[in-house]
Parts: sequence; C-alpha cells; structure tokens
Amino acid sequence: MSRKVLEVPGWLPPGPASPDADGVPDPASVYDLLSDPADCRAALGVIPRLTADGDRAVLRGLASACLAVQGEGGDWAQAVRDHAASAGGGDSCKGRAAHAVLGGLLDFHRRHPGVSVRLKPASGGTPACGYRIARVDTGGDGTAIPGEAIGIELADMYFDPAELLRSGGVSIGGQEVPVRTDRGVLSVVVPALAPGPVDVAVRYGGTEVRLPTAFTVALPEPNAPDEATDGPATP
Repeated sequence: MSRKVLEVPGWLPPGPASPDADGVPDPASVYDLLSDPADCRAALGVIPRLTADGDRAVLRGLASACLAVQGEGGDWAQAVRDHAASAGGGDSCKGRAAHAVLGGLLDFHRRHPGVSVRLKPASGGTPACGYRIARVDTGGDGTAIPGEAIGIELADMYFDPAELLRSGGVSIGGQEVPVRTDRGVLSVVVPALAPGPVDVAVRYGGTEVRLPTAFTVALPEPNAPDEATDGPATP
C-alpha cells in the first residue's frame, strides 16, 4: 500500500511590510499579519475593524481558508464567497497576491476535501509589490518651471497612501517639498531650481524610490508685451 505525500499549498509572498505608521489597521498591515499562517485567527479578528473596504473580502476569505485547511475551524463557504467577490484580483498588489493564494487553497480543498495540512510562511522569493515611481506628470512635455504643480504617480504601493504624509517625504533635485496625496498620485510644486534635468525621490519609512532625470526644469518665459499700454516710441 503506497502513500502519496501531499504538496502543501504555497503561502503569501513577502510584502514588503508596511510599518502602519498611523496605528490604524488597513488592508496592507492585515496582509503583513497574515504572512505567518499561525496568525490567521488574529488577522480574522482585525478585519472587521478595517476602515477601508479595499481587499477586505479577499483577506477575510484567505484568513478563513487558512484556518480551515489547517483543521483549526475557519469557513470554506465564506472563503469561496469572498474569492468570488474579489474576482478582479484585489485592489492592490497585496490584494492580488492574496487572491492568488486563496485560489490555490480552494483548489487544494476541491482536490483533497477533508484533508488538513500545516501551512508554512514563504521564505524569500519575489515580493508581492514592485513599489516604484511609475511616472512624473508635467503636462506632457517633460518640462516644468519653478512654482508649477506636477504629479508623481506611484505603482504597487504597499501601504496606506495617507501614511506617506506622516512617515515619508518627496524631494525634487535634492530639495524637500510639501506633498499632497490622492491615493497613488502625489501632488507637489517644483521648487526654485536651476534649469536642467532633475531626479525625483519618494521616501517612506526606511525605503526610498528614485526616478533619475524625471523631468527638466525650464526657465519661465518672459512676460509678453502689454498691448494696452505699449505704443509707438516717442521721438
């Protein structure tokens, strides 16, 4: 009589981890809590306190399936409903990773109903989020003058964008600038800099992403003549 060793479903890839600077639970920090399958019950208890709906369903389904596949309770029916509700793959890079792992657990359960396995944290591998500056919007021409507002678009953010205002910052050409944020797009004003190409850097916690020669600082155009007051030269 032969025994076939079951392959344990893979678990969540690393975040990177969000420091959760404001101390308020958000989907990104719940993902971090779920990175250890031993903490799935604790994560399930935090999810009702989330103030944002993004990724709530897929994280709840993953925590439920995590407990169920390990024989620690959980709810397979809830996991199935939440996986279907997040069919788009989640609202963030962490949400998409959670959706993929949840799909693997549900597939394992369909093939091996009633079987329990011990999940293990992922060791290394490619992070779930390729956090970076996607582009700098200067209006399409790649240039901006001091005092002009520009947009910095971030991709694959792994934290609540509001936390960037508390634990991060933006610099243009090496100068720190005030920043406003609307989800993944930062709004800043170009400081007084000499003309030429400049780098843009965004700092959050101990992580900094940089876009070299992000745009070119240009000289302001000279004021056009005022036709109402300018007249012919007097002799």
